[in-house]
Amino acid sequence: MRTRTRTLLGPCVTVVALVLVAACSGGTTGDTSSGRAESPGEASTVVSASPVPSIMKLVPASVAKSGALRVGVAVGSPPDEFQDEHGNLVGWEVDIVRTAAQVMGLSVTFSDAPFDSLIPGLAADRYDLAIGQFGVTGEREKVIDFVTTLTSNQLFAAKADSTLTVDTLADLCGHSVATSRGSREVEFATQQSLQCVAAGKGPVGVQVFDDTNKAGLALMSGRADLFWLGSTAINYFVSTTHDQAKVVGHYLDPNPIGTALQKNSQLSEPLRAAMQHNIGSGTYAKVLDKWGITSGAIPTSQINPQVSPG
Repeated sequence: MRTRTRTLLGPCVTVVALVLVAACSGGTTGDTSSGRAESPGEASTVVSASPVPSIMKLVPASVAKSGALRVGVAVGSPPDEFQDEHGNLVGWEVDIVRTAAQVMGLSVTFSDAPFDSLIPGLAADRYDLAIGQFGVTGEREKVIDFVTTLTSNQLFAAKADSTLTVDTLADLCGHSVATSRGSREVEFATQQSLQCVAAGKGPVGVQVFDDTNKAGLALMSGRADLFWLGSTAINYFVSTTHDQAKVVGHYLDPNPIGTALQKNSQLSEPLRAAMQHNIGSGTYAKVLDKWGITSGAIPTSQINPQVSPG
């Protein structure tokens, strides 16, 4: 994710291959809180919210004065955050942040960046918050704050004619797995590969890509046996292949996903309050329904919920 002076969602060339749209590179997009439709298709239904004075008062003075949230975003993970065929930024996390900002009386400036640079970017004060299907973990909570937005687990996809099933990570031995850079899946796959070798089995061929579109293409082109990522991304990916891919296993129980903020950020409470307002008003449900992920809905948004230490 890059500078704030270029247009992230300006003209770009999209490559359509194997029913996946590869994201174009870019920099920054301006306010998306006007209520104008951002793109056709999935984004044709615009969900918006109204300012709430009591929540606006919670916003730190420096942010209120600027009038905008600086948001780092790992573009390239449908349906979380990705560019449509016109180069517009869309996705459920984009809508979640945009509608929460509207409740706080703020606009949003999104900056595209690699997932593994988002937490350092928060620490360096390049962003007020960041999105990228962040799984909430105890280790991450030591260095950043989370405001929860959804629950999700991890899924494995294979081509439709594959005989592979993943009941445990030991089933990965001797197979190649595509995933995205900086994800927990990279760590899990690498650790499992060592265990496979120690047991006298073949290693896990871990293939790491800058965005999930490329990981999905690796599966569909036969370069990888499996595509491993969060459930929202994998379910969406499978749906776009029109029966050319299928879900063949899962890992982890459902766990919170959250918006990441600087540690002890003064924005955490107003963002949580805005999220909770949208949950109560039905705005949140409209966003999840728009993107087909209602099964992950949460009744209450929390700051730094207690989770496993990993």
